Amino acid sequence: MGFHWSRTDSDIGAGFVRIAREQIAKAIDGARNEKETSERRVHEARRRCKKLRALFLLVRPDFDAWRDENRFVRDCARGLSAARDIRVAGSTFADLMRWAGRPVAMAPREAGNTAGEAEALQRFVDRMHELQARTDTWKVGRISLDSLTSGLAHTYRRARRSRRLAEKHRTDEAFHEWRKHAKYHWNQLGLLEECAEDILPSAYKSAGDLGEVLGLHHDLAVLEAVIARSPADLHAEVDAGFLADAIERRRAELERRIATLGRQVFAERPEALKARFDAYLETWPAREAAE
Repeated sequence: MGFHWSRTDSDIGAGFVRIAREQIAKAIDGARNEKETSERRVHEARRRCKKLRALFLLVRPDFDAWRDENRFVRDCARGLSAARDIRVAGSTFADLMRWAGRPVAMAPREAGNTAGEAEALQRFVDRMHELQARTDTWKVGRISLDSLTSGLAHTYRRARRSRRLAEKHRTDEAFHEWRKHAKYHWNQLGLLEECAEDILPSAYKSAGDLGEVLGLHHDLAVLEAVIARSPADLHAEVDAGFLADAIERRRAELERRIATLGRQVFAERPEALKARFDAYLETWPAREAAE
């Protein structure tokens, strides 16, 4: 039915469980899909984990298990991170060199530890089955429309705070923290888009654009970490001086774009955001019934 609440849900809590089960099932199917490369399977699994975590954070005011389940899904995703970082570094390096006007020929990448990746994906599937089974025991009776707007405002507030810290300290860690909360906010807007579909498209797009640019910023940090640890993992000739300069110039360009998008996405105060979404959701059932 999609990553959002629907008028066919018997209540808000039931809709939450339905959405969670759908995302868990898609995570399992994506991780198992042997028609896809390991890279795509890992990407799909991690994407579903981000959606699940955004969902748990949205209902956190009235879902007692949110903290444990959020940590559980976080740890599931972390189990798939190692191989991804090497791939991200390689593609980021190639893209950066094209951007800097010095394209490089990348040597064919070795197949890698496919057995290890297969084991990691199977562990992920097994743990998702554990989570799936626990959905039958979740206590969701207190989850309401107010839970959603309160959860949305909480995530938004943390994203605004992490934005201030990133702009103050300008470290990779601070920008990465902002990226996490900005992505949660984007996914939560997606969860509510059916409730305010005439209002949200532009806000949702801006939040998505911000998450994308923050992701490119994070990819540069991953590339630097791989270069510092083992440049041979890139399977390419690396001019260290030119690369360092290109990273700094590209980072500065991205940070200018991030600053512009950050002002757009997080201009509103959290209290005003909650009040606005309270109004959207208060009239949502009537709008749905009239369609």
